[in-house]
Amino acid sequence: MTTPSPLTDLTALALRRARATPEALFLHQQAIDEIQDRLGMVNKSFTAPAVVTDFPTVWGDLLPEATVVPASDVLSLEVGAHDLVIHGMSLHWANDPVGQLIQCRRALRADGLFV
Repeated sequence: MTTPSPLTDLTALALRRARATPEALFLHQQAIDEIQDRLGMVNKSFTAPAVVTDFPTVWGDLLPEATVVPASDVLSLEVGAHDLVIHGMSLHWANDPVGQLIQCRRALRADGLFV
Protein backbone atom coordinates (compact mmCIF):
# COMPACT_ATOMS: atom_id res chain seq x y z
CA MET A 1 0.00 0.00 0.00
CA THR A 2 1.40 3.40 -0.91
CA THR A 3 1.22 6.59 1.09
CA PRO A 4 -0.93 9.22 -0.61
CA SER A 5 0.80 12.43 -1.61
CA PRO A 6 0.02 15.40 0.64
CA LEU A 7 -2.72 17.81 -0.40
CA THR A 8 -0.74 20.88 0.66
CA ASP A 9 2.88 21.87 0.08
CA LEU A 10 3.61 22.84 3.68
CA THR A 11 6.98 24.42 2.84
CA ALA A 12 5.45 26.77 0.27
CA LEU A 13 2.58 27.50 2.64
CA ALA A 14 4.98 28.44 5.45
CA LEU A 15 6.87 30.78 3.12
CA ARG A 16 3.66 32.52 2.06
CA ARG A 17 2.44 32.83 5.64
CA ALA A 18 5.76 34.35 6.69
CA ARG A 19 5.21 37.11 4.12
CA ALA A 20 1.74 37.94 5.39
CA THR A 21 1.40 41.39 6.89
CA PRO A 22 -1.11 42.10 9.68
CA GLU A 23 -3.29 43.94 7.16
CA ALA A 24 -3.42 40.83 4.98
CA LEU A 25 -5.08 38.89 7.80
CA PHE A 26 -8.28 40.94 7.75
CA LEU A 27 -10.39 37.87 6.94
CA HIS A 28 -9.23 36.26 10.16
CA GLN A 29 -10.47 39.31 12.08
CA GLN A 30 -13.79 39.09 10.25
CA ALA A 31 -14.07 35.41 11.22
CA ILE A 32 -13.22 36.23 14.85
CA ASP A 33 -15.95 38.89 14.92
CA GLU A 34 -18.45 36.40 13.47
CA ILE A 35 -17.51 33.72 16.01
CA GLN A 36 -17.82 36.20 18.89
CA ASP A 37 -21.28 37.10 17.63
CA ARG A 38 -22.32 33.46 17.39
CA LEU A 39 -20.91 32.59 20.81
CA GLY A 40 -22.89 35.51 22.23
CA MET A 41 -26.07 33.77 21.03
CA VAL A 42 -25.20 30.53 22.83
CA ASN A 43 -26.70 30.32 26.30
CA LYS A 44 -23.65 28.68 27.84
CA SER A 45 -20.35 29.74 29.31
CA PHE A 46 -17.22 27.88 28.25
CA THR A 47 -14.55 27.01 30.81
CA ALA A 48 -12.09 24.97 28.75
CA PRO A 49 -11.95 26.35 25.19
CA ALA A 50 -9.39 25.47 22.53
CA VAL A 51 -8.47 27.25 19.32
CA VAL A 52 -6.80 25.44 16.42
CA THR A 53 -4.97 27.94 14.21
CA ASP A 54 -1.78 28.71 12.39
CA PHE A 55 -2.06 32.37 13.41
CA PRO A 56 -1.95 32.36 17.23
CA THR A 57 -1.17 36.08 17.46
CA VAL A 58 -4.40 36.89 15.61
CA TRP A 59 -6.67 34.31 17.28
CA GLY A 60 -5.12 34.44 20.77
CA ASP A 61 -7.23 37.43 21.84
CA LEU A 62 -10.54 35.73 21.00
CA LEU A 63 -10.56 33.75 24.25
CA PRO A 64 -7.51 34.58 26.39
CA GLU A 65 -7.99 31.48 28.58
CA ALA A 66 -8.13 29.15 25.55
CA THR A 67 -5.57 26.52 24.68
CA VAL A 68 -4.15 27.56 21.30
CA VAL A 69 -2.66 24.75 19.21
CA PRO A 70 -1.19 24.77 15.70
CA ALA A 71 -3.18 23.16 12.90
CA SER A 72 -0.79 20.28 12.29
CA ASP A 73 -1.67 16.79 11.06
CA VAL A 74 -1.86 15.60 14.67
CA LEU A 75 -3.52 18.19 16.91
CA SER A 76 -2.22 18.68 20.44
CA LEU A 77 -5.64 18.37 22.04
CA GLU A 78 -6.45 16.10 24.97
CA VAL A 79 -9.36 13.72 24.50
CA GLY A 80 -12.52 15.03 26.19
CA ALA A 81 -10.77 18.04 27.70
CA HIS A 82 -12.59 20.94 26.01
CA ASP A 83 -16.13 22.27 26.03
CA LEU A 84 -15.45 24.49 22.98
CA VAL A 85 -13.15 23.92 20.01
CA ILE A 86 -12.74 26.61 17.37
CA HIS A 87 -10.91 25.73 14.16
CA GLY A 88 -9.61 29.10 13.07
CA MET A 89 -9.52 29.14 9.28
CA SER A 90 -6.87 26.48 8.77
CA LEU A 91 -8.93 23.40 7.94
CA HIS A 92 -8.78 23.99 4.18
CA TRP A 93 -4.96 23.76 4.28
CA ALA A 94 -4.90 20.44 6.15
CA ASN A 95 -3.53 17.33 4.48
CA ASP A 96 -6.25 15.37 6.30
CA PRO A 97 -9.21 17.69 6.95
CA VAL A 98 -11.53 14.85 7.94
CA GLY A 99 -8.89 13.60 10.38
CA GLN A 100 -8.66 17.06 11.95
CA LEU A 101 -12.44 17.18 12.32
CA ILE A 102 -12.35 13.79 14.04
CA GLN A 103 -9.57 14.96 16.37
CA CYS A 104 -11.55 18.09 17.25
CA ARG A 105 -14.63 15.97 18.01
CA ARG A 106 -12.60 13.67 20.25
CA ALA A 107 -11.26 16.69 22.15
CA LEU A 108 -14.79 17.84 22.99
CA ARG A 109 -16.68 16.94 26.12
CA ALA A 110 -20.10 15.33 25.74
CA ASP A 111 -21.93 18.66 25.59
CA GLY A 112 -19.16 20.55 23.73
CA LEU A 113 -19.43 22.91 20.78
CA PHE A 114 -17.31 22.90 17.63
CA VAL A 115 -17.09 26.05 15.51
